[in-house]
Amino acid sequence: MILEACISTVNGLIHAQEFNIPRIELCENLSLDGLTPSLVFQKKANHIFKGEKFIMIRPHANGFNYNKKDVTNMIKSIESAKENGAEGVVFGALKNKTIDFKVNSQLLEKAKNLGLKCTFHKAIDECEKLTESIIEISEMGFDWVLTSGRGINAEKGLNNIKSIVNIRNRKVKILAGGGVSVVNCLLFLNIGIDGLHFSIDKAGEIETEKFKFILEKLKAT
Repeated sequence: MILEACISTVNGLIHAQEFNIPRIELCENLSLDGLTPSLVFQKKANHIFKGEKFIMIRPHANGFNYNKKDVTNMIKSIESAKENGAEGVVFGALKNKTIDFKVNSQLLEKAKNLGLKCTFHKAIDECEKLTESIIEISEMGFDWVLTSGRGINAEKGLNNIKSIVNIRNRKVKILAGGGVSVVNCLLFLNIGIDGLHFSIDKAGEIETEKFKFILEKLKAT
């Protein structure tokens, strides 16, 4: 099971490298649930952090519906992510609480042509039919999906997460995240998920004890 830390500060990057976190999701504006990080921040990340870097591709905080201008900007952001050393990108487009096949296909095509892995982010939790939506993005070619199982956090959505893990012929890997803490992180052991996603600098300060505990308990699994 891979551990992925959501990073939004330079200090977070430094600590992620010091603790040998396998993978990070790089974003900014976590108060808005994460937006595309600036090119300056991406360049710093490429210099500081030597593990896998997945870059958030989200141009605005007004939901997950994207027009043509948004898609053009997102394609440029995907290209920039590749230029700045990313191994993957994180995005997700919706339409009326369902998967927007047209927009996601455009973004997937660009990312895959650049050799980037793709994570469908927590927008998936806004879909009315979670299992059906997971199957759809799996068939589209997404590598990962980040979900809290439609719960207010991953602990509350644990039963749904367990359910989607068991989807027959599932191709997309399940990354559970949302409110993962020292108190509940052990709940995600041995339930069949492929990765666990947690933040370490959401409040602008490094949550060192959380960082150490999760790494100690889960990194070897």
